[in-house]
Amino acid sequence: MKEGQESTVSDEVKQDDRASQLTAERLAAERAYNDALAEVDGSIPAFRGISPASARPGGHGAEALEPRWEIMREDGAGAGGLKALIKKVLRLPFAGSLRRQQAFNQSVASYGASLDATLVQLNDQMQALARFHHHLVQYMQKVWPLVDTNYRHQMVVESGLAAYVEAVNATNALRWETTQARDRRAAASMDEIRTTMANVQQTGAVLKRELERVLSSGVPAGSGGPQASTAAPTPTVRTAANPDAVNAFKYVGFEDKFRGSEDDIHARQEVYLPLFDGASDVLDLGCGRGEFLAALGARGVSGRGLDINHEMVELCHGRGLQVDEGDALAYLEGLPDGSLGGLFAAQVVEHFQPGYLTRLLDVAFLKLRPGSRIVLETLNPACWSAFFDSYIRDVTHAWPLHPDTLKYLVTGAGFQRIDVRYLAPYAPENKLQQVAVGKDTTPSAVEKAVIDTINANVNRLNSQLFSNRDYAVIGERL
Repeated sequence: MKEGQESTVSDEVKQDDRASQLTAERLAAERAYNDALAEVDGSIPAFRGISPASARPGGHGAEALEPRWEIMREDGAGAGGLKALIKKVLRLPFAGSLRRQQAFNQSVASYGASLDATLVQLNDQMQALARFHHHLVQYMQKVWPLVDTNYRHQMVVESGLAAYVEAVNATNALRWETTQARDRRAAASMDEIRTTMANVQQTGAVLKRELERVLSSGVPAGSGGPQASTAAPTPTVRTAANPDAVNAFKYVGFEDKFRGSEDDIHARQEVYLPLFDGASDVLDLGCGRGEFLAALGARGVSGRGLDINHEMVELCHGRGLQVDEGDALAYLEGLPDGSLGGLFAAQVVEHFQPGYLTRLLDVAFLKLRPGSRIVLETLNPACWSAFFDSYIRDVTHAWPLHPDTLKYLVTGAGFQRIDVRYLAPYAPENKLQQVAVGKDTTPSAVEKAVIDTINANVNRLNSQLFSNRDYAVIGERL
């Protein structure tokens, strides 16, 4: 472990120790606070009250009078003698007064007893109140340590921990970005390797096929006789659009990489199949890998293809499709008039120069039978993203065709019932997003005007940037 790493680990250990200490202090302060609060709650005195019967003068308590208060009491000794008789006689004039005195004495004695009991209760209440005040003071003394420990814990531990976590997250995010960058570089390298290997394999396949043709011609390999020098070479198609037929396989790889898989192309072209139901002798101009021809055959529609790319033609032959190799205009000019029951060209016309395309449409009108359809699909340069992302990526593209332009050219060639279909729309989530206003939000007049302006500009940009990537012009020869 390096010195910097050891320092970092040591700092982390100290941070953990400090955090543990502060956490323990905070928990201890919370326990002391809770205990003090419980003591206060348990110390609140409950006033038990004073018995009302014995507390007011004149009440009849159950206590017995002391002998000195009982003035009507007769002595037990000599109760039957002359002395007792003389006492009774002497008391007769004072009997009423004595009885009243006796009752008064009884009330005074009862009141005195109740007063003693009340004083005992008051003493108990005062002691309980004193305990409550004592515990309340102790409770108040525990509040400050609790606040202090919580504050220090929050400032040192929680804030420090949050900063530590944030630093860890930032480090992990940086590492993740670095890993992603490495993965992207590795993926790009692997993609380059796969492309190179595909080119090597295609080159080997071309060389093998050409060697088989040479061997099948009957000329011994390495022969230097006149036959070898005068043997006719295998014809190859070389035009302005395809100057190097030997390297045609490279465009096959380009189609596989950027245009999409065969399943993708089949799914996109499936919408055109009903236009050719009941037709025959349909020509797929620039048929490529033969996806549309195979789909026509599956629906019982006869057709054949044409492509200038030698490797594309070989791929179609390997799948049992009827495909010729040659230039589109020259091929059409060699067909009898009215011999075609339909013409289909997907992602082809953008490879032609304007003059070439105009002549091609004129000839195609003559070669189609009445009631036959022509379908021309191409990239939509009116969609800026499609133009800059797809159109200019393909170096074989010659001229971008605006939908209005191609529609005009097809109409000018004599086709009628022209229909322009826009295809491959961008998903809404991939477009520019409008400013959303919450249901509970009421913007001011100025804010609403700004939001409306921004959203209108977003819609305008979306219509230019992210509309439909492809379109097709469909015409009919009547």
